[in-house]
Amino acid sequence: MTKTYLVTGASEGIGFEIARLAVAEGAQVLMLARDAVKLRAAADSLGGAIVPEIAAVDLSDAAALETFLQELDARGYVPDVLVNNAGQGNSGSFATAEWRRLDAMLRVNINGFARLSHWAARAMKRRGSGSIVNVSTALATRPTPYFAAYAASKAFVTNLSIAMDSELRGHGVRVSALHPPAVRTGFAAPGKADLRSTLVLKLFPSVGPVTVARAALRAARSQHRSVIVGPVAGIVMATAAILPRWLDLAFMTLLFKGGRAG
Repeated sequence: MTKTYLVTGASEGIGFEIARLAVAEGAQVLMLARDAVKLRAAADSLGGAIVPEIAAVDLSDAAALETFLQELDARGYVPDVLVNNAGQGNSGSFATAEWRRLDAMLRVNINGFARLSHWAARAMKRRGSGSIVNVSTALATRPTPYFAAYAASKAFVTNLSIAMDSELRGHGVRVSALHPPAVRTGFAAPGKADLRSTLVLKLFPSVGPVTVARAALRAARSQHRSVIVGPVAGIVMATAAILPRWLDLAFMTLLFKGGRAG
């Protein structure tokens, strides 16, 4: 039987590559993103025998997300795999950041993610099968000055994912949190996470979006609650537990502060 995937943040980067690989495997994919024009262009570029569906939804808009989920419920749609990939980033001092941007990021990274996860978990539990893959980050294990709210939002993603998996495993539903290091997409650009001036991108090797996408598809088939993507992510997550907090904070500040004033 043809598998069905619902992939958020699917117009570019990791989400697009997940959709591309799933389509190549013969899956029916519903691609979700905020920008309808970019989403249509992304879907049209995939080719394949099965044409992907698209849905332009702003996950920071709770009312729009509810309307979308009601439409899915009305048609009885429950994906075999939900990939929560959509996310926003914001770097710099938390106290001086523009609240409008922080609020939008948190509504996508936490509220939108949690609502989609809750919707899928209930439906998959009733059906007795399904997989939820949530794209987190290796930084989810540690407080990160100058990238504080983003890292904290991904700690929420990781902890909720692992707890959900424990609750749902006996009902045929698996939940995985994916932990990549820095990824070579437009995420770090000015106007987005704005990390181009930081040492973290200069000192540590990044991975490509295809690498993360392949890990996401493997996670959908695996029994693993936490999936670490590559050795750099493994080092980041392993050292978080053993470094003294003062040293860890000093090191993370050095990596993420860049040329910003305190």
